[in-house]
Amino acid sequence: MTENTKKHLSPTAWLIIICAAILVGVVAFYFTYIGKQANLTHDYLIYKLSWLAYLLPAVGLTLITLLRVKLFNGTEGTGIPQTIASLEMEGDEDRKQVLSIKILVGKILLTTLGLFSGASMGREGPTVQAGACVMYLSRKFVSLPQHIIQRGLILAGGAAGIAAAFNAPIAGIVFSFEEISRSFDKRNLGIIMAVVLVACVVCVWLLGDYWFYGQVQAVSDVWQSWVFVPVIAVCMGLCGGYFSHIVVCVYPKVLKTMSRRPILVPMVLGLLIGFIGWLSSGLTLGTGYAEAQNMLIHGSEMQWYYAPLRMLATALTLLSGIPGGLFDPSLSAGAGFGQLFADLIHTFDWASEVDTNLIMLIAMACFFAAVVQSPVTAVVIMVEMTDTLHATLPMLLGAIIAYMISKRICTCSIYVALANNYFKDNCVNSQPRDA
Repeated sequence: MTENTKKHLSPTAWLIIICAAILVGVVAFYFTYIGKQANLTHDYLIYKLSWLAYLLPAVGLTLITLLRVKLFNGTEGTGIPQTIASLEMEGDEDRKQVLSIKILVGKILLTTLGLFSGASMGREGPTVQAGACVMYLSRKFVSLPQHIIQRGLILAGGAAGIAAAFNAPIAGIVFSFEEISRSFDKRNLGIIMAVVLVACVVCVWLLGDYWFYGQVQAVSDVWQSWVFVPVIAVCMGLCGGYFSHIVVCVYPKVLKTMSRRPILVPMVLGLLIGFIGWLSSGLTLGTGYAEAQNMLIHGSEMQWYYAPLRMLATALTLLSGIPGGLFDPSLSAGAGFGQLFADLIHTFDWASEVDTNLIMLIAMACFFAAVVQSPVTAVVIMVEMTDTLHATLPMLLGAIIAYMISKRICTCSIYVALANNYFKDNCVNSQPRDA
């Protein structure tokens, strides 16, 4: 029996895997740190040089696109579609197109530029692909069973990317099965859990044990709040479903045009993002994390147009193809919608005691579930980011309804659809299966 067919990993194999998991945690910490520095930079520019803040997206998107086309092909998009695609690729040569040292370096560099450009993007997608790259590269240093090489390392890296990015280990594991692999993978569960644990410990050691948004105070024992859960879920399902549907339909056309106009297209998209930033007084620039946290923790009131403009800026960023995530801006838009729902609900005297934070949490879970079509992940990640276990049931009910509505509009998950586009563009035979 060779080492490649053994059921149990050797101590050397575990050592290599743990070292790789530590590196995934370091990458997640780097993106977290850079994200905070980018937010501080945006705040300074808005206060001192607002005109530059609104022009930066055009400059940043153009520079990122040129670097990607010339040096780092395979780093485009959130990174999650590429990770999904890599699971279905038949050979090592195909996987090198999305999981290699060059892709890892490019993803880190271009995401850093993207965060400082002010585009409406998060960090989790790039962290997922970077984590998958690191874990997949670890196979070069030790002999591993084939099922771990083919799926386990990639799933573990992707799960650890989500988990470490948000200090949400359970959500990372759930997302790896619900969205990345789209099936429960028992054979690789052990390695996935181990890598997630190590990566999260690294981030906790470097950042401290924390809740991503903070401990959100929300009252959930008012029966009136349950009355509005289906209404919020249906509205968020429609918004999230059409958002995904539009992005999925328009993205191939923009990509085709960009191949002919690699400077003009990203520049125009960047100018539009900057213009939206100007309309919102800079609120739609950046990840959206600070805005969501201010709404949840500090009770900041956003203007009614914040959520729609955040959605529009996020869609333009996705269409540009630059490396960047979808989680942060989607959750931020969901919080903005939640405030609108809360204001509407409080106009009814019999519903005046419904907690605003609870409504925002439900709207965030529903909108996120509708956009990425991963309802269980949406609820688990909200609980882990806000310490609101008591809000699980209303969020779960809303997320399931929103998911069902979204699925009727956008029949294929946005990540799977973008992964399919990757296969078409790069002439790879296999394609991801949609559940």
